[in-house]
Amino acid sequence: MSQATGGFMLKYIVFDFDGTLVNSRPLAIQLFNDFADKYGYRKINDDEVEYLATLSIPDRLKTLGCPMYKLPLLVMDMKKKYKKDVSTLRSVPGIREVLGELKKQGVMIGILSSNYEVNIRSFLALNEIDAFDFVFTARNLFGKDNGILRLMKEKGISRDEILYVGDELRDIEACNKIHIPCAAVTWGFEAEELLVSANPQYIIHEPGEICNIL
Repeated sequence: MSQATGGFMLKYIVFDFDGTLVNSRPLAIQLFNDFADKYGYRKINDDEVEYLATLSIPDRLKTLGCPMYKLPLLVMDMKKKYKKDVSTLRSVPGIREVLGELKKQGVMIGILSSNYEVNIRSFLALNEIDAFDFVFTARNLFGKDNGILRLMKEKGISRDEILYVGDELRDIEACNKIHIPCAAVTWGFEAEELLVSANPQYIIHEPGEICNIL
């Protein structure tokens, strides 16, 4: 998982937002629990967070008694409330330095996330981060493959020029579906064993390792 494919000429690194750039897992758990009564599922207990991180989203929701069909409206509610709490979030330690180094090396860096663009830009403004060349949003939770393809078409990016960096199983699956390399970080929402099961091209344990891919 540490070898690039032949002809790999990295020009763009595209980051997921929540869990990858931002330490937002505590907020995500809080928001999920806030809507438990409305949607009729049970709240996440502190002692099961690490176990739930080993499960895919469908299995996680099944364990908590939340049917998949409720997910779109639940996610919409969570994103709306997220905006009110974005000021409490901070970037992952070490990620600012990585962004600075990537810019020095002439790499174009962007964000592609299923979160709302207004939430992302609010975080960047509040934390005075201006390293990103663009911010794109996927239309739904499991639509990142389409989002990445839209981004590539708009920017004229070929498959051998781009790397996606994410922290969830769905990030890796989206990249595998459209045949672009993915670097999975282990400090985000989901456990390393779950990420490894999807065969990402890279597993990243510390932010600085992202620069090594270059």
